[in-house]
Amino acid sequence: TPGADAIRQNFADAMEVSLAATTAGIPLGRPGDPRDIAEAVAYLVSDRAQWVTGVSLTVDGGELPVI
Repeated sequence: TPGADAIRQNFADAMEVSLAATTAGIPLGRPGDPRDIAEAVAYLVSDRAQWVTGVSLTVDGGELPVI
């Protein structure tokens, strides 16, 4: 979204790096977009997820480290 793009640019400016450098560490190679979230939501509200319960679905392109 434009707001997220501005935040990402402010973050890059504060770190004195390029905008591309701020997303270079995302394993899938790009920042997410609204469609990425919409697909997860569409799955969760569908009959395909009828047995999904009590979980946190992380939709972040692998950006958050898992310990």
